[in-house]
Amino acid sequence: MESSPTRGLVESGLLVALAVILFLASHFLPVAGVAIALVCPAPLVVLGLRHSLGRALLGAAVATVIVVIMTGILGGLFFGLGFGATGIALGYFGRRSLGVVEILLYALLVSLGAKLLLMVLATKMTGINPFSVDPEEVRRMTDAALAMFGNVSPETLGIIREQMEGVLQMLPLLFPALLVMASGVDTFLSYAVSGAVLRRLRRETLPPLPPLPPFEAWSFPKSLFWALLVSAVLTFLGSSSGTASVALKIGVNLRILVSMLFFLQGSAVAMAFLRSKGVGGWRWILFGLLLLVPFLSQIALILGIIDVWFDIRSRIGIGR
Repeated sequence: MESSPTRGLVESGLLVALAVILFLASHFLPVAGVAIALVCPAPLVVLGLRHSLGRALLGAAVATVIVVIMTGILGGLFFGLGFGATGIALGYFGRRSLGVVEILLYALLVSLGAKLLLMVLATKMTGINPFSVDPEEVRRMTDAALAMFGNVSPETLGIIREQMEGVLQMLPLLFPALLVMASGVDTFLSYAVSGAVLRRLRRETLPPLPPLPPFEAWSFPKSLFWALLVSAVLTFLGSSSGTASVALKIGVNLRILVSMLFFLQGSAVAMAFLRSKGVGGWRWILFGLLLLVPFLSQIALILGIIDVWFDIRSRIGIGR
């Protein structure tokens, strides 16, 4: 009969092998790989839940080395700092019997730190820095995109070129906010999918996520408005110091994150209104338009700010 330490080593080895197999499948399968990628952290979550932090980290390190052998250094870094760090963090904090919010928050911080480290290492290896813009690269990408427009007047092409170059030049400034949002989505999906898989296997699992209220009832605290005001002040102060100003970078990224939440609240108001009028699935077409059309997105954002202060849904009798 195997001893407990031996069983632990065998189980750890199997989990490491499963994590590597899932990652390789997600890496090489073009369509199914997207779905498989959501399950990749699950074996590492089990590793963190059932074993000590030291053994979990060792297992993740071994899996990373195997991935490096199979796909190269960049693939190994993507596995270790992308999937590995998030999975181990979720398992470790879940093992400490913390609440859902605490587990998600701590795992988000680990995921964000790991992705920042991944960006730094990838920059060192490839020479491509996502936090800076090469004017020549911007021009080349713009020319390649404009080539797809075909027979368009030179005046229109000039306007499109100006807008595209402005967006490309702004991306590095917005990169921190995009990284935070990506880490948040990644952590939440890893938690939800891993928890569902573990419950299916009847193993140690993460605390179930509390049911989300219907989208039409979503709302955020009034304190969010003050974060928006702080972001506006920082952006104004930073603008006078140039694009390299730390205040400008913090202000712009904070405004992006807060504006996204106000957009969601404004969209929830619009969806609640349509539901009160008996509009069914067509509501989601409206949400798609709010998301894709900049003018409508701004209206939803303003509506969200107003709703924070005046609770539009209660005032017009559609409730929350």
